[in-house]
Amino acid sequence: MANTINSGLQNNIIAQSALEQFTSILAPLNAFSASFNDQAAQKGKTINIPTLSNTASAADFAGTYTAQDTTYGTTTITLDGHKFVTWHVTDTEGSQSSAVELQRFGYQKGGDLAKAVFQDILAEVTNANYSSKITVTSGDFDSDEVADLREDGLDANLYPDQCALVLDNAYFTSLLKDTDISHAMSYGSAEVIQGGRIPSLFGIKGLYESNSIPGNSENLTGFYAHPSALAVAMRYLEPLIPSDYISARRLYDEASGMVMGYREYYDTSTGTQTAVLECVYGKEVAVAGNLIRIVSS
Repeated sequence: MANTINSGLQNNIIAQSALEQFTSILAPLNAFSASFNDQAAQKGKTINIPTLSNTASAADFAGTYTAQDTTYGTTTITLDGHKFVTWHVTDTEGSQSSAVELQRFGYQKGGDLAKAVFQDILAEVTNANYSSKITVTSGDFDSDEVADLREDGLDANLYPDQCALVLDNAYFTSLLKDTDISHAMSYGSAEVIQGGRIPSLFGIKGLYESNSIPGNSENLTGFYAHPSALAVAMRYLEPLIPSDYISARRLYDEASGMVMGYREYYDTSTGTQTAVLECVYGKEVAVAGNLIRIVSS
């Protein structure tokens, strides 16, 4: 027999599980310069994000402190992205849904929203914006390829502890199968075998697997990036009149800072309650030379 739960609890379960999946899918955005917080903002508002990249070498003092060249700037992002998903529940359906079913439903809705946002942001990762690339098939992608990416990055003064490697699942799986990595004793960690995770490789601290990387009509399968390559911002969009809703609130993940909005309203004529998950965000190419694309052909 299904658990009977009230509407408020029902949508709390959905909203919280949606947030969990939302932040999980968008985790690779931590590879970039990002501004995620819970401050209210309207669609179209601009956000400034500092992007610090390469700096000049130390110089000998010769009587004056000569200004050195530094790739430093502030990237202005317009919050022009606004995506949402909705669902509705009748009075009868609300009384017949179990907490487990609702949690799964929340994961799906949060995932749908996150995937749409993620792919729209990564639509910027093209040859026109980032010309550096390596071409390799998933079957040939291994730790040697990662070492080569690391070398290319260092040649451009992109230090591995500051960079991230984001791969689609086929390429990440190839790394997991690499015996140099998967052998727990030589790797020094059981996370590869037990959790399917690679916490660090050749000094690269951020390694992410994603099945949502868009091909962008250029066979994109991943990238190696410094945070200054792309700037991303996300804000909570507060309704002008929150009291018109049964519930209107931010859903905020403290660990990542990622935020989305939740709205809930009721139609008395049909006995239907509708809920909305939404994300207002923006993205902007910052330092074009600080991302190396990985393409399959």
